[in-house]
Amino acid sequence: MGSDVFSREIDIGQPLASESIRLLVSGLTDEDMLAQNVRIEYRQNVSRLWEVGSSKTFFIAGRTEGSMTIGRVVGGKGISRDFIQKYGDVCRSASNVITMVLQAGCGAVSDKGKISASNVIITSIAYAINAKDMMITEDLGMMFSRLEF
Repeated sequence: MGSDVFSREIDIGQPLASESIRLLVSGLTDEDMLAQNVRIEYRQNVSRLWEVGSSKTFFIAGRTEGSMTIGRVVGGKGISRDFIQKYGDVCRSASNVITMVLQAGCGAVSDKGKISASNVIITSIAYAINAKDMMITEDLGMMFSRLEF
C-alpha cells in the first residue's frame, strides 16, 4: 500500500471484534455477568541480598500471588449471588477458576490465547450508583494462587 498525503505508510493489522473476547467463570452456567472491566495482576516476591565485602547481589525468589478486580453492572439474571457464594467461600477455592479467552478475527474465529486464574477467592465487594445513568455497579476484589496461559 502506498503513502498517504502526509507521506505515512499505512498497514492494517488483523481486526478484532469485541465479541471475540470472553470471560468464563467455572461452575456457573449463566454468563450474563455484565462485566465492564477485568484487571489481573500476578507477581512474585523477590528479595535482594548483598554479601558483606563483595560486590555480588543475590536474588531470592519467594512465593507467587495474584489479584484480580472485576467491575460489573448489577442486573441480568442474578448471577451475582451465586458467584459471590461460590467464589467467596475459601473452602471451595480449589474449583474456582476464571478464564479470559481471546478468539481473534472477524467472521470465522480461532482460539488465539487464554489466561486462567486458579484458586480464586473474593476478598472484597463494593457497590456504587451514578446519578447520570442510575446503574448500580459492583466492584469485586479477588486473590488467586496460580496464573496460566
